[in-house]
Amino acid sequence: MAPLISESRSCSNGKPHVLCFHQDLAPLRTVKVQGPTRGKRFCGCSHWPNSCGFFKWANEEDRVQELQFLLFERDTRIAELEIWIEEFENEVKNLKQVNWKLEVMLQKWPLETLSSWL
Repeated sequence: MAPLISESRSCSNGKPHVLCFHQDLAPLRTVKVQGPTRGKRFCGCSHWPNSCGFFKWANEEDRVQELQFLLFERDTRIAELEIWIEEFENEVKNLKQVNWKLEVMLQKWPLETLSSWL
């Protein structure tokens, strides 16, 4: 009897890799048994036949992975903005120091010199 499935590459279809419930890569397999699903590709647990029960047809959209990717993009953007905020706060701090130094210098100048500029 021919094997029921065959293993090949991971089930990613150009997207992030699919993990089974063991958190292992779920390989892309092909149905070998006679029937309406023969030849159809699917992802299954890498521990088959002692699997965790994970199964997903290869052509199904994986909304969870899409959302995980969107969360990753959001978290990356948040990290970038936090860095930008920190840099901005440092620049404001530096400008306040420069402003303070200029005010100290102005206080030391004679009033007559300042009034001649106005």
